[in-house]
Formats: sequence, C-alpha cells, structure tokens
Amino acid sequence: MQYYIYSLVCFLLPGTVWLIWNKGMIADKAYKTRHIIWIYIYMFYGYLAVQEAAGIGTIWDLITYGKLDNSINLIPFSSEGAMTYILNIIMFMPLGFLLPLIWENFRNAKKVVLMGFLMSLAIEICQLFNIRTTDIDDLLMNTLGALVGYCCWKVFSLIFRNAGTKCVEMKKSEPVIYMFGGILGLFLLYNWRVFN
Repeated sequence: MQYYIYSLVCFLLPGTVWLIWNKGMIADKAYKTRHIIWIYIYMFYGYLAVQEAAGIGTIWDLITYGKLDNSINLIPFSSEGAMTYILNIIMFMPLGFLLPLIWENFRNAKKVVLMGFLMSLAIEICQLFNIRTTDIDDLLMNTLGALVGYCCWKVFSLIFRNAGTKCVEMKKSEPVIYMFGGILGLFLLYNWRVFN
C-alpha cells in the first residue's frame, strides 16, 4: 500500500503545485471546484496508465542498473498475440475521452492524437530505464487508443448535447502540464527502493 501512496503522490505533486500556483485564474467558485475535480480524475487516470499499467522507469533505475536497456523493437506489428494490441488501445481510450470532455481546446482529433502519441512516447522512453522493452507497437496502439477515445467522446457529445463540463481552462497547455508533470514527478521522485 505504501508503494501506491508514494508513487501516487510523486505523480500528483507537480500538477498540484501548478494548480495551487494558478488557482486564482478561475473566478467562479462553483466552476473552479468542478474543474479541479475533473483535473484530479484526469491525473488519476494518468497515474494508472503510466505507473500501474505501463510501469515506467525512473532515474533511480538508471542508478541501480547502471545502463539504459537496449531492448527496443522498431518493427511495426511484430508483437505476438492480439491481446497486447487490444490492451494498449484500451489503456489510452480514457485519455482520448477525457481531454475533449474537460478542455475545449482539445475538441480536435489532431490535438488528442498528438497528446496520445507524446504521452506514449514518454512512457516508452522511460521504460528504457527499468529494463523493459520499448516497442513501436505500443506507441502505435496507444495513439490509436487516444483516437478511439476521442471518437467515443464525439458520439457521446452528439447524444448528450447538454452533458459534460463547462470549459473553464486556466491555460491551453493545462492538460499537458498535468500529464507530463506527473510523468516527470515519477521519473525524478519515485524510488521504490526506499521501502526495502
């Protein structure tokens, strides 16, 4: 349990600091509270995808293992079994759904796909540090998952026109700051060996 709490705090800390620093940007208190709840849902999803599902490496892994792993697969569609592809798509569908739901400037497929690609790329790069395989198939399927999630949001928004959140974004880069701040927080702060 302590590992989960510690890693969750490492992921949430950068976004929380940024949120506190910029809290005055939204004047309406009711919308501010709702927006903050959605931000933490988004960040918690990010934590689950990055740490619990993907298991990224940290700077502490490089110190422990002393080298970057050279297990890199750059040949597309060479993974065995369809389940790997399906799970990678499913893992990024919430990203594609949450981005346009919470932030109006992400109600654009290109931006959602780019965010999915960059988040997946960050995960794959970090996996070089903890002796895991960095795989082009993961990158492709995660990006596709973000697009599928966006399409699900599009259908949802057509069916429930009045549902969703009122957009009260603080900055256009807000979702990028929360996600990549969380990844950086884990990369620099999370050292599971503390509890050994």
